[in-house]
Amino acid sequence: MAKKIIRYKKPKNINIGMVVFAVIFLYLVIVLIQYAIKPRIKMYEVLEGDIANDSYYTGLILRTETVVNSEGAGYVNYYLQEKEKAAVGDLVYTVDAGGAVADYLNQSSGDGSRLSDEDLEELRDVLSSFGSSYEDERFYEVYDANSSLSSRLMEYVNLSALQEMAGAGQSLSLQKCTAALSGVIVYCSDGLESLTAEQVTADSFSQENYHKTVYSGGQSVENGSPVYKVITEDNWSVLIPLEEDEIKDYADVESVSVRFTKKGIEADAAFSLITGADGSRYGRLDFDKYMIQFAEDRFVDIEVKNSRAYGLKIPQTAITEKEAYKIPLDFLTTGGDSADEGFYRETEAGGVSTIEFISPVILREETNEDGEGFCYVDMETLRGGDTLLLPDSNERFQVAETETLKGAYNINRGYAVFKYVDILDENSEYCIVRKNVAYSLRPYDHIVLNASMVSDQQIVR
Repeated sequence: MAKKIIRYKKPKNINIGMVVFAVIFLYLVIVLIQYAIKPRIKMYEVLEGDIANDSYYTGLILRTETVVNSEGAGYVNYYLQEKEKAAVGDLVYTVDAGGAVADYLNQSSGDGSRLSDEDLEELRDVLSSFGSSYEDERFYEVYDANSSLSSRLMEYVNLSALQEMAGAGQSLSLQKCTAALSGVIVYCSDGLESLTAEQVTADSFSQENYHKTVYSGGQSVENGSPVYKVITEDNWSVLIPLEEDEIKDYADVESVSVRFTKKGIEADAAFSLITGADGSRYGRLDFDKYMIQFAEDRFVDIEVKNSRAYGLKIPQTAITEKEAYKIPLDFLTTGGDSADEGFYRETEAGGVSTIEFISPVILREETNEDGEGFCYVDMETLRGGDTLLLPDSNERFQVAETETLKGAYNINRGYAVFKYVDILDENSEYCIVRKNVAYSLRPYDHIVLNASMVSDQQIVR
Protein backbone atom coordinates (compact mmCIF):
# COMPACT_ATOMS: atom_id res chain seq x y z
CA MET A 1 0.00 0.00 0.00
CA ALA A 2 1.50 3.36 -1.09
CA LYS A 3 2.32 5.82 1.66
CA LYS A 4 0.93 9.36 1.39
CA ILE A 5 3.65 12.01 1.77
CA ILE A 6 2.60 15.23 3.41
CA ARG A 7 4.91 18.31 2.82
CA TYR A 8 6.03 19.92 6.04
CA LYS A 9 5.55 23.68 6.19
CA LYS A 10 8.36 25.49 7.92
CA PRO A 11 7.25 28.17 10.34
CA LYS A 12 8.11 31.75 9.28
CA ASN A 13 10.80 33.20 11.50
CA ILE A 14 11.31 36.98 11.47
CA ASN A 15 14.96 38.03 11.77
CA ILE A 16 14.77 41.03 14.09
CA GLY A 17 18.37 41.96 13.35
CA MET A 18 17.70 42.29 9.64
CA VAL A 19 14.62 44.39 10.29
CA VAL A 20 16.56 46.75 12.53
CA PHE A 21 19.35 46.96 9.96
CA ALA A 22 16.85 47.75 7.19
CA VAL A 23 15.22 50.48 9.24
CA ILE A 24 18.59 52.05 10.08
CA PHE A 25 19.68 51.84 6.46
CA LEU A 26 16.45 53.48 5.26
CA TYR A 27 16.87 56.22 7.88
CA LEU A 28 20.42 56.94 6.74
CA VAL A 29 19.33 57.10 3.10
CA ILE A 30 16.57 59.59 3.97
CA VAL A 31 18.96 61.71 6.05
CA LEU A 32 21.55 61.75 3.27
CA ILE A 33 18.95 62.75 0.71
CA GLN A 34 17.67 65.53 2.95
CA TYR A 35 21.24 66.72 3.56
CA ALA A 36 21.97 66.70 -0.17
CA ILE A 37 18.91 68.71 -1.18
CA LYS A 38 18.76 71.02 1.85
CA PRO A 39 20.14 74.54 1.14
CA ARG A 40 23.40 75.27 2.90
CA ILE A 41 23.35 77.92 5.61
CA LYS A 42 26.54 79.88 5.07
CA MET A 43 28.30 81.96 7.68
CA TYR A 44 29.84 85.42 7.27
CA GLU A 45 32.43 86.94 9.59
CA VAL A 46 31.79 90.59 10.40
CA LEU A 47 34.76 92.85 9.63
CA GLU A 48 35.34 96.59 9.49
CA GLY A 49 35.36 98.32 6.11
CA ASP A 50 33.80 100.95 3.89
CA ILE A 51 31.90 101.24 0.62
CA ALA A 52 33.38 102.88 -2.44
CA ASN A 53 30.48 104.62 -4.17
CA ASP A 54 32.70 106.04 -6.89
CA SER A 55 31.39 108.55 -9.43
CA TYR A 56 32.97 109.60 -12.73
CA TYR A 57 32.90 113.12 -14.16
CA THR A 58 34.46 115.26 -16.86
CA GLY A 59 35.45 118.35 -14.94
CA LEU A 60 36.22 121.92 -15.99
CA ILE A 61 39.58 123.27 -14.80
CA LEU A 62 39.83 126.83 -13.46
CA ARG A 63 43.16 128.48 -12.61
CA THR A 64 44.66 131.89 -11.97
CA GLU A 65 46.16 132.50 -15.41
CA THR A 66 46.91 135.43 -17.68
CA VAL A 67 47.37 135.54 -21.46
CA VAL A 68 50.45 137.52 -22.56
CA ASN A 69 50.38 139.37 -25.89
CA SER A 70 53.28 139.98 -28.24
CA GLU A 71 55.23 143.19 -27.82
CA GLY A 72 56.03 143.38 -31.49
CA ALA A 73 55.43 141.93 -34.96
CA GLY A 74 57.59 139.28 -36.56
CA TYR A 75 58.70 135.72 -36.04
CA VAL A 76 58.45 134.48 -32.47
CA ASN A 77 61.04 132.17 -30.90
CA TYR A 78 60.67 130.73 -27.40
CA TYR A 79 63.43 130.17 -24.84
CA LEU A 80 61.63 128.37 -22.04
CA GLN A 81 60.12 124.92 -22.27
CA GLU A 82 56.41 124.54 -21.68
CA LYS A 83 55.31 124.16 -18.04
CA GLU A 84 58.62 125.60 -16.86
CA LYS A 85 58.41 128.20 -14.10
CA ALA A 86 59.68 131.66 -15.03
CA ALA A 87 60.73 134.40 -12.65
CA VAL A 88 60.10 138.07 -13.33
CA GLY A 89 62.71 139.25 -15.85
CA ASP A 90 63.46 135.82 -17.36
CA LEU A 91 63.70 135.74 -21.16
CA VAL A 92 60.61 133.95 -22.47
CA TYR A 93 60.57 134.75 -26.20
CA THR A 94 61.97 137.03 -28.86
CA VAL A 95 60.28 138.69 -31.80
CA ASP A 96 62.45 138.61 -34.92
CA ALA A 97 61.14 141.32 -37.27
CA GLY A 98 63.41 140.35 -40.16
CA GLY A 99 63.36 136.57 -39.73
CA ALA A 100 67.15 136.34 -39.33
CA VAL A 101 67.02 133.70 -36.60
CA ALA A 102 64.66 131.50 -38.59
CA ASP A 103 66.89 131.78 -41.67
CA TYR A 104 69.99 130.98 -39.65
CA LEU A 105 68.33 127.91 -38.12
CA ASN A 106 67.16 126.68 -41.54
CA GLN A 107 70.63 127.10 -43.05
CA SER A 108 72.29 125.16 -40.23
CA SER A 109 69.54 122.64 -39.53
CA GLY A 110 71.87 119.70 -40.19
CA ASP A 111 74.51 120.85 -37.73
CA GLY A 112 74.14 118.74 -34.60
CA SER A 113 77.00 120.46 -32.81
CA ARG A 114 74.65 123.19 -31.62
CA LEU A 115 73.66 120.98 -28.67
CA SER A 116 76.23 120.88 -25.88
CA ASP A 117 77.15 117.78 -23.94
CA GLU A 118 75.11 119.10 -21.00
CA ASP A 119 72.09 119.59 -23.26
CA LEU A 120 72.37 116.05 -24.64
CA GLU A 121 72.74 114.62 -21.13
CA GLU A 122 69.54 116.33 -20.00
CA LEU A 123 67.66 114.98 -23.03
CA ARG A 124 68.98 111.48 -22.30
CA ASP A 125 67.79 111.80 -18.69
CA VAL A 126 64.27 112.72 -19.88
CA LEU A 127 64.13 109.71 -22.22
CA SER A 128 65.59 107.36 -19.61
CA SER A 129 63.09 108.45 -16.98
CA PHE A 130 60.22 108.03 -19.41
CA GLY A 131 61.41 104.59 -20.57
CA SER A 132 61.80 103.21 -17.04
CA SER A 133 58.28 104.21 -15.97
CA TYR A 134 56.37 103.59 -19.22
CA GLU A 135 53.41 101.19 -19.21
CA ASP A 136 51.12 100.29 -22.11
CA GLU A 137 48.07 101.29 -20.04
CA ARG A 138 49.39 104.89 -20.01
CA PHE A 139 50.27 105.28 -23.67
CA TYR A 140 49.06 108.89 -23.56
CA GLU A 141 52.27 109.72 -21.67
CA VAL A 142 54.13 109.33 -24.98
CA TYR A 143 52.61 112.62 -26.12
CA ASP A 144 53.62 114.35 -22.88
CA ALA A 145 57.19 113.07 -23.28
CA ASN A 146 57.30 114.21 -26.90
CA SER A 147 56.08 117.68 -25.92
CA SER A 148 58.67 117.90 -23.14
CA LEU A 149 61.50 116.86 -25.46
CA SER A 150 60.39 119.28 -28.16
CA SER A 151 60.24 122.17 -25.68
CA ARG A 152 63.68 121.44 -24.26
CA LEU A 153 65.17 121.04 -27.73
CA MET A 154 63.61 124.33 -28.83
CA GLU A 155 65.07 126.09 -25.79
CA TYR A 156 68.58 124.69 -26.36
CA VAL A 157 68.62 125.36 -30.10
CA ASN A 158 67.28 128.92 -29.90
CA LEU A 159 69.68 129.96 -27.14
CA SER A 160 72.58 128.38 -29.00
CA ALA A 161 71.58 130.15 -32.21
CA LEU A 162 71.49 133.53 -30.46
CA GLN A 163 74.95 133.00 -29.03
CA GLU A 164 76.38 131.87 -32.37
CA MET A 165 74.88 134.79 -34.29
CA ALA A 166 76.06 137.28 -31.70
CA GLY A 167 79.54 135.73 -31.77
CA ALA A 168 79.63 136.00 -35.57
CA GLY A 169 78.91 139.72 -35.34
CA GLN A 170 75.56 139.50 -37.12
CA SER A 171 73.23 142.40 -36.50
CA LEU A 172 69.89 141.11 -35.19
CA SER A 173 66.63 143.02 -35.24
CA LEU A 174 65.40 141.06 -32.21
CA GLN A 175 63.03 142.26 -29.56
CA LYS A 176 63.71 140.33 -26.35
CA CYS A 177 60.60 139.86 -24.23
CA THR A 178 60.91 138.94 -20.58
CA ALA A 179 58.37 137.69 -18.06
CA ALA A 180 56.43 140.43 -16.31
CA LEU A 181 54.76 137.91 -14.01
CA SER A 182 56.21 134.97 -12.09
CA GLY A 183 54.56 131.66 -12.88
CA VAL A 184 54.32 128.57 -15.06
CA ILE A 185 54.62 129.19 -18.81
CA VAL A 186 52.14 127.47 -21.15
CA TYR A 187 52.15 127.92 -24.93
CA CYS A 188 48.41 127.75 -25.60
CA SER A 189 45.20 129.61 -24.83
CA ASP A 190 41.47 128.95 -25.20
CA GLY A 191 39.71 132.16 -24.19
CA LEU A 192 38.55 130.74 -20.85
CA GLU A 193 41.47 132.05 -18.82
CA SER A 194 39.34 134.67 -17.03
CA LEU A 195 36.35 132.36 -16.38
CA THR A 196 35.30 132.21 -12.70
CA ALA A 197 33.27 129.59 -10.86
CA GLU A 198 30.30 131.97 -10.52
CA GLN A 199 30.22 132.49 -14.31
CA VAL A 200 29.96 128.78 -15.15
CA THR A 201 26.87 127.39 -16.87
CA ALA A 202 25.93 123.96 -18.20
CA ASP A 203 27.30 124.98 -21.62
CA SER A 204 30.73 125.52 -20.07
CA PHE A 205 31.13 121.74 -19.82
CA SER A 206 30.39 121.14 -23.50
CA GLN A 207 33.49 120.34 -25.56
CA GLU A 208 31.65 120.45 -28.88
CA ASN A 209 32.61 124.07 -29.65
CA TYR A 210 35.74 124.18 -27.52
CA HIS A 211 38.86 125.42 -29.31
CA LYS A 212 42.42 125.70 -28.05
CA THR A 213 45.14 127.63 -29.88
CA VAL A 214 48.67 126.23 -29.60
CA TYR A 215 51.66 128.54 -30.09
CA SER A 216 55.00 127.30 -31.44
CA GLY A 217 58.34 128.86 -32.33
CA GLY A 218 58.96 130.17 -35.85
CA GLN A 219 55.39 131.40 -36.34
CA SER A 220 54.70 134.90 -37.55
CA VAL A 221 52.77 137.01 -35.03
CA GLU A 222 51.16 140.42 -35.08
CA ASN A 223 51.82 143.08 -32.50
CA GLY A 224 49.42 142.55 -29.57
CA SER A 225 48.44 138.98 -30.51
CA PRO A 226 48.61 136.21 -27.85
CA VAL A 227 51.95 134.35 -27.61
CA TYR A 228 51.70 132.45 -24.30
CA LYS A 229 49.97 132.42 -20.97
CA VAL A 230 51.32 132.32 -17.43
CA ILE A 231 49.74 130.50 -14.48
CA THR A 232 50.55 132.53 -11.39
CA GLU A 233 49.23 130.28 -8.57
CA ASP A 234 49.65 126.63 -7.65
CA ASN A 235 46.10 126.38 -6.30
CA TRP A 236 43.53 125.31 -8.87
CA SER A 237 39.97 124.02 -9.07
CA VAL A 238 37.89 121.47 -10.95
CA LEU A 239 34.15 122.05 -11.35
CA ILE A 240 31.84 119.07 -11.92
CA PRO A 241 28.19 118.98 -13.04
CA LEU A 242 25.82 117.31 -10.55
CA GLU A 243 22.44 115.62 -10.88
CA GLU A 244 19.66 116.56 -8.46
CA ASP A 245 20.07 113.44 -6.31
CA GLU A 246 23.85 113.93 -6.20
CA ILE A 247 23.43 117.42 -4.76
CA LYS A 248 21.74 115.85 -1.72
CA ASP A 249 24.52 113.28 -1.38
CA TYR A 250 27.17 116.02 -1.35
CA ALA A 251 25.29 118.37 0.99
CA ASP A 252 27.48 117.68 4.03
CA VAL A 253 30.70 116.70 2.22
CA GLU A 254 33.74 118.89 2.88
CA SER A 255 36.51 116.81 1.29
CA VAL A 256 36.80 113.99 -1.24
CA SER A 257 39.45 111.69 -2.64
CA VAL A 258 39.97 112.04 -6.39
CA ARG A 259 41.67 109.91 -9.00
CA PHE A 260 42.64 111.46 -12.33
CA THR A 261 41.82 108.50 -14.55
CA LYS A 262 44.11 109.20 -17.52
CA LYS A 263 47.25 109.88 -15.52
CA GLY A 264 46.57 107.61 -12.56
CA ILE A 265 47.21 110.43 -10.06
CA GLU A 266 45.30 110.38 -6.75
CA ALA A 267 44.79 113.43 -4.56
CA ASP A 268 42.56 114.82 -1.83
CA ALA A 269 40.46 117.91 -2.54
CA ALA A 270 38.39 120.35 -0.51
CA PHE A 271 34.78 120.11 -1.69
CA SER A 272 32.03 122.73 -1.81
CA LEU A 273 28.76 123.32 -3.65
CA ILE A 274 28.49 126.48 -5.74
CA THR A 275 25.77 128.14 -7.79
CA GLY A 276 26.59 128.95 -11.42
CA ALA A 277 25.40 131.83 -13.57
CA ASP A 278 22.49 129.69 -14.80
CA GLY A 279 21.27 129.02 -11.25
CA SER A 280 22.35 125.37 -11.31
CA ARG A 281 24.43 123.78 -8.56
CA TYR A 282 27.91 122.47 -9.27
CA GLY A 283 30.58 120.72 -7.27
CA ARG A 284 33.88 122.53 -6.73
CA LEU A 285 37.04 120.58 -5.95
CA ASP A 286 40.01 122.68 -4.80
CA PHE A 287 43.57 121.32 -5.10
CA ASP A 288 46.89 122.65 -3.88
CA LYS A 289 49.19 120.39 -5.92
CA TYR A 290 49.53 118.68 -9.34
CA MET A 291 48.60 121.90 -11.15
CA ILE A 292 51.57 121.63 -13.54
CA GLN A 293 50.55 118.13 -14.71
CA PHE A 294 47.30 119.60 -16.09
CA ALA A 295 48.53 123.09 -16.98
CA GLU A 296 47.72 122.76 -20.69
CA ASP A 297 44.30 121.09 -20.13
CA ARG A 298 40.89 122.67 -19.69
CA PHE A 299 38.88 119.46 -19.23
CA VAL A 300 39.88 116.46 -17.14
CA ASP A 301 38.32 113.06 -16.45
CA ILE A 302 38.16 112.28 -12.73
CA GLU A 303 36.86 109.59 -10.42
CA VAL A 304 35.45 110.88 -7.14
CA LYS A 305 35.60 108.33 -4.35
CA ASN A 306 32.45 108.90 -2.32
CA SER A 307 33.10 106.62 0.64
CA ARG A 308 31.39 108.64 3.36
CA ALA A 309 31.04 105.97 6.05
CA TYR A 310 33.34 103.55 7.83
CA GLY A 311 32.12 100.81 10.13
CA LEU A 312 31.14 97.14 10.03
CA LYS A 313 30.70 95.83 6.48
CA ILE A 314 27.78 93.43 6.08
CA PRO A 315 26.27 91.83 2.91
CA GLN A 316 22.78 93.00 2.00
CA THR A 317 21.62 89.35 1.99
CA ALA A 318 22.33 89.17 5.74
CA ILE A 319 19.95 92.02 6.57
CA THR A 320 16.52 91.14 7.94
CA GLU A 321 13.73 92.92 9.86
CA LYS A 322 11.98 92.38 13.16
CA GLU A 323 9.10 94.08 14.97
CA ALA A 324 9.79 95.41 18.47
CA TYR A 325 7.92 97.30 21.16
CA LYS A 326 9.03 100.90 21.80
CA ILE A 327 9.24 101.69 25.51
CA PRO A 328 10.56 104.76 27.38
CA LEU A 329 14.05 104.05 28.66
CA ASP A 330 13.16 105.25 32.17
CA PHE A 331 11.10 102.10 32.74
CA LEU A 332 14.13 99.85 32.11
CA THR A 333 15.72 98.80 35.38
CA THR A 334 17.38 95.87 37.17
CA GLY A 335 15.61 93.63 39.63
CA GLY A 336 14.62 90.11 40.54
CA ASP A 337 17.28 87.67 41.69
CA SER A 338 19.94 88.83 39.20
CA ALA A 339 21.43 91.92 37.62
CA ASP A 340 19.46 91.38 34.41
CA GLU A 341 17.77 94.38 32.84
CA GLY A 342 14.00 94.30 32.63
CA PHE A 343 10.68 95.84 33.59
CA TYR A 344 8.14 95.66 36.39
CA ARG A 345 4.90 94.45 34.85
CA GLU A 346 1.56 94.84 36.57
CA THR A 347 -1.11 92.21 35.97
CA GLU A 348 -4.58 91.96 37.41
CA ALA A 349 -6.63 88.82 37.95
CA GLY A 350 -9.82 88.53 39.98
CA GLY A 351 -9.51 92.07 41.16
CA VAL A 352 -6.07 91.40 42.59
CA SER A 353 -3.11 93.36 41.23
CA THR A 354 0.22 91.54 40.94
CA ILE A 355 3.63 92.98 40.10
CA GLU A 356 6.32 90.80 38.56
CA PHE A 357 9.80 91.46 37.19
CA ILE A 358 10.37 90.31 33.60
CA SER A 359 13.58 90.31 31.52
CA PRO A 360 12.69 90.47 27.83
CA VAL A 361 15.40 90.72 25.17
CA ILE A 362 16.49 94.33 24.58
CA LEU A 363 17.17 94.93 20.90
CA ARG A 364 18.09 98.60 20.79
CA GLU A 365 18.46 101.80 22.80
CA GLU A 366 18.32 105.35 21.45
CA THR A 367 18.07 108.97 22.54
CA ASN A 368 16.29 111.43 20.25
CA GLU A 369 17.11 115.10 19.64
CA ASP A 370 14.91 116.14 22.56
CA GLY A 371 16.92 114.01 24.97
CA GLU A 372 14.18 111.38 25.33
CA GLY A 373 15.48 107.83 25.66
CA PHE A 374 13.72 104.74 24.31
CA CYS A 375 14.45 101.03 24.21
CA TYR A 376 13.11 98.50 21.74
CA VAL A 377 12.08 95.15 23.19
CA ASP A 378 11.56 91.70 21.70
CA MET A 379 7.85 90.82 21.43
CA GLU A 380 8.15 87.28 22.84
CA THR A 381 7.86 88.21 26.53
CA LEU A 382 5.80 91.40 26.40
CA ARG A 383 2.36 91.72 24.86
CA GLY A 384 0.45 94.68 23.55
CA GLY A 385 -1.61 96.18 26.38
CA ASP A 386 0.79 95.14 29.16
CA THR A 387 1.19 97.75 31.89
CA LEU A 388 4.67 98.65 33.08
CA LEU A 389 5.52 100.45 36.30
CA LEU A 390 8.17 103.13 36.70
CA PRO A 391 10.43 102.15 39.63
CA ASP A 392 9.85 104.21 42.80
CA SER A 393 6.85 105.89 41.22
CA ASN A 394 3.18 105.42 40.50
CA GLU A 395 3.68 106.26 36.82
CA ARG A 396 2.52 103.59 34.42
CA PHE A 397 3.10 102.90 30.72
CA GLN A 398 0.96 100.73 28.48
CA VAL A 399 2.82 98.76 25.83
CA ALA A 400 1.44 99.49 22.37
CA GLU A 401 3.77 101.28 19.93
CA THR A 402 5.91 99.10 17.68
CA GLU A 403 8.70 99.76 15.23
CA THR A 404 10.45 97.70 12.58
CA LEU A 405 14.17 97.24 13.21
CA LYS A 406 16.79 96.16 10.73
CA GLY A 407 19.36 93.62 11.83
CA ALA A 408 21.20 90.38 11.17
CA TYR A 409 21.24 86.92 12.75
CA ASN A 410 24.23 86.35 15.04
CA ILE A 411 25.15 82.63 15.30
CA ASN A 412 28.10 82.76 17.70
CA ARG A 413 26.25 80.42 20.10
CA GLY A 414 25.03 77.98 17.48
CA TYR A 415 21.56 79.44 17.08
CA ALA A 416 20.18 82.52 15.35
CA VAL A 417 19.95 85.63 17.52
CA PHE A 418 18.62 88.88 16.01
CA LYS A 419 21.01 91.82 16.40
CA TYR A 420 19.97 95.35 15.50
CA VAL A 421 22.16 97.29 13.04
CA ASP A 422 22.34 101.05 12.42
CA ILE A 423 23.00 101.42 8.68
CA LEU A 424 25.22 104.39 7.75
CA ASP A 425 25.67 103.78 4.02
CA GLU A 426 24.85 101.08 1.52
CA ASN A 427 24.96 99.95 -2.08
CA SER A 428 23.43 97.01 -3.95
CA GLU A 429 25.80 94.47 -2.36
CA TYR A 430 26.92 95.73 1.05
CA CYS A 431 25.93 98.08 3.83
CA ILE A 432 28.08 99.84 6.40
CA VAL A 433 26.67 99.75 9.95
CA ARG A 434 27.75 101.78 12.93
CA LYS A 435 30.18 100.02 15.25
CA ASN A 436 30.38 100.16 19.06
CA VAL A 437 26.57 100.24 19.39
CA ALA A 438 24.92 98.59 22.40
CA TYR A 439 23.04 95.35 21.62
CA SER A 440 24.47 95.34 18.09
CA LEU A 441 27.17 93.41 16.23
CA ARG A 442 30.87 93.41 17.00
CA PRO A 443 33.90 92.80 14.77
CA TYR A 444 34.51 89.08 14.13
CA ASP A 445 30.95 88.10 15.02
CA HIS A 446 29.58 85.28 12.89
CA ILE A 447 26.27 86.00 11.17
CA VAL A 448 24.05 84.15 8.69
CA LEU A 449 24.99 85.16 5.15
CA ASN A 450 21.43 84.74 3.85
CA ALA A 451 18.95 85.78 6.54
CA SER A 452 15.97 84.43 4.59
CA MET A 453 17.15 80.85 5.22
CA VAL A 454 16.74 80.95 9.01
CA SER A 455 14.34 82.21 11.64
CA ASP A 456 14.93 83.78 15.05
CA GLN A 457 16.28 81.29 17.65
CA GLN A 458 16.72 78.54 15.04
CA ILE A 459 19.59 76.14 15.76
CA VAL A 460 22.24 76.45 13.07
CA ARG A 461 24.67 73.60 12.51
